[in-house]
Amino acid sequence: MYTEQINKWVDGHRHEILAFNKKLVSIPSENRYPTGDEAQVQEVIFSTLQALGCEMDRFLPTEVSGLSEHPAYLDGREYANRPNVVGMKSGSGGGRSLMFSGHMDTVPQGDDPWSVDPYGGDIREGKQYGLGIFDMKGGMAAAIMALHSLHDLGIQLKGDVLIETVVDEEYGGANGTLASRLRGHAADIAIIPEPSNLAICPEAQGGSMFRIIFSGRPGRSFSGERLENPVFAAARFLDIFREYELAHLHKRSTSKFYVNGPGLPAYVQGMKAGPVQLPLCDRVPSKCEIDVWIQCYPETTEEELYQDFVGFYEEKSRGDEILREMKPEIRKLIRFLPGSGVPENHPMLNVATEVAKHYYKNGLPVQGAPFACDSFMFNLYSDTPAIIWGPKGGNAHAPDEFIYVEDFLNLVKMYALTMVEWCGVNHG
Repeated sequence: MYTEQINKWVDGHRHEILAFNKKLVSIPSENRYPTGDEAQVQEVIFSTLQALGCEMDRFLPTEVSGLSEHPAYLDGREYANRPNVVGMKSGSGGGRSLMFSGHMDTVPQGDDPWSVDPYGGDIREGKQYGLGIFDMKGGMAAAIMALHSLHDLGIQLKGDVLIETVVDEEYGGANGTLASRLRGHAADIAIIPEPSNLAICPEAQGGSMFRIIFSGRPGRSFSGERLENPVFAAARFLDIFREYELAHLHKRSTSKFYVNGPGLPAYVQGMKAGPVQLPLCDRVPSKCEIDVWIQCYPETTEEELYQDFVGFYEEKSRGDEILREMKPEIRKLIRFLPGSGVPENHPMLNVATEVAKHYYKNGLPVQGAPFACDSFMFNLYSDTPAIIWGPKGGNAHAPDEFIYVEDFLNLVKMYALTMVEWCGVNHG
């Protein structure tokens, strides 16, 4: 009965739902580490949830007692005018509670060209485009529209539904997510609508970001000075890292949820040498820096990941004349993001799996997420377990980021039906 009602509502409000996506995408909310521009989009979220009859809470992470003293807190961020927003639609009682939690900050647009307006929310050939629409404004829009459908249909749930939009998740942030946990916002389960391509993910990977710094002797040899160019050492490092990337990709987890996974990524994310702010460089540079990101499975600790990477490099560089003379400094750039997950028998996995069968004949895969995110703040530092289940799309953190429209509308339906099945319905 509820499935038919929900389907009819979503189909009838198709344009309204996609327009809400467009509205969120049209408001820039870039994370400009250490600050960010989430305030305006959070205002839209606040007013939308308030109109649905939610009890509202809006607060800066720094207003939460104990945040900066918490062991999971990441220092060096600024939170002026960067509020978290939480809305709770209270149930009638006697049901399980459900939270949808996601970040409203996006990565910066960057210099790479888009073929569409990154803030336009354009729809072309079954895709809707926009900066952050896949990661992860679209997922949170789906949750809000799912709640909207139940509100309009007059379906009274027994359990509470909370929708939480946090700031500062990109660049390993997660202080916004931690602040909400310390604020006391909790539920029996949380769904994080990160871009899982519709896969239901009981676990997420972890990861670390490092800066590899080679230091040489700069200048030009007008008077016979002995110069040492760190770029040559960096070039040798890149060859070794490419080997590491391929070896890392084939590592396998002890978790059943990663048996058929794509492996572990390791990326070179940036490289610079010399005074990059100048239009021309006129000397051998003093330093060459390479930024790398390396992921790990949930069972891997920070120290194990570091030793795996460093040990591989040291073994491969041992016979290299340049690298023997020019040792790198390896600097940790952001917090280690630990992998985490829920027990494999958690009842939400069965609920989500059964809901998905209403919309996909063969159901949806239940597997580990191939990325790291802020889910560890739930699973390791709160009593609210969290799974990941979000839109299907592509080009996260890249030009022409998009979601698939029909799958997105199915996600709205699945979220609404999940609310019904998990929280229960008051038939009185």
